[in-house]
Amino acid sequence: MSTNAKETALRRQKQLLSHLKGESAETDPKEQIKQVAVYGAGIMGGGIAQVVAQAGYKVTLWDIQQSDIDRGMQTIRNSLERLSKKQEIDPTSVLRRISTTTSQIQAAHAADLVIEAIVEDLKTKQQLLERLDKVAKPSCIFATNTSSLLVRDIAKTVSGARKARTVALHFFNPVAIMQLVEIANADGALLDLLKAFVRDIGKVPVVCRDTPGFIVNRLLVPYNNEARQMVERGDASIEDVDTAMRLGAGYPMGPFELMDMTGIDVGYHIMKGWYEGASGLQGDPRFKPSKEVEQMIKKNHLGHKTGRGYYTYTK
Repeated sequence: MSTNAKETALRRQKQLLSHLKGESAETDPKEQIKQVAVYGAGIMGGGIAQVVAQAGYKVTLWDIQQSDIDRGMQTIRNSLERLSKKQEIDPTSVLRRISTTTSQIQAAHAADLVIEAIVEDLKTKQQLLERLDKVAKPSCIFATNTSSLLVRDIAKTVSGARKARTVALHFFNPVAIMQLVEIANADGALLDLLKAFVRDIGKVPVVCRDTPGFIVNRLLVPYNNEARQMVERGDASIEDVDTAMRLGAGYPMGPFELMDMTGIDVGYHIMKGWYEGASGLQGDPRFKPSKEVEQMIKKNHLGHKTGRGYYTYTK
């Protein structure tokens, strides 16, 4: 390795360590955040509840139906069992820190931090936060795990004081493995607290202003869409595009493999929302939804979760 390459690698290692440890000594986030309420027991919400409980916080996990909660808790148990074979984790201790409820009010009233990970629909998120705003402590922080909506739009239904404490904490799937959390719409002492919290749960925070898609999805969505358009034009096959990006760009997976993993419907609805109405993105051809993808969604070809997407999967 050349001297310049070694210096570059060392600099990147130092940058990562500074993100993980913080530039300077931080206040223990557990002094201000003791109880966390997570809304939505699906893949994202369950994953968030797991990593927060693993870090020693008390968590209340909410969903509409008890069956949804039971399914989410079983996924958490399975994940902890797998991790316990590789790391020193006591699944029983972690699970003791997670309580569950189907009562929105019960989950929120004692929370210091609320993280919503419900359906990616603006009106539904607004209605939830409006209800929680009436029962949560004035000091409680509201965080959305949105991947495409603006925080300021989601917070329109809460009080003025709460707006100043409504932020984005955008986790990535699978939450137990992916290191990154994007923070948006926070500054000053609140931002410092959130960065300390993210580090305390073993993640790496990055900060972005309140803009559609934040950092990752704003770059990833047009990349995925261009890959689709290449295939639709007949420029290359799905398999060759994925192979090219893995071996030529050094990506861990190609765009079609990635879309299958994250959910073809998820990416489609993000693009559709941006193309039809996002500030500064409306009508942008980079985000124009694909008719072919619409047909895949109608056929329930959504990727890993349905067994078929751009590829076919067997359990």
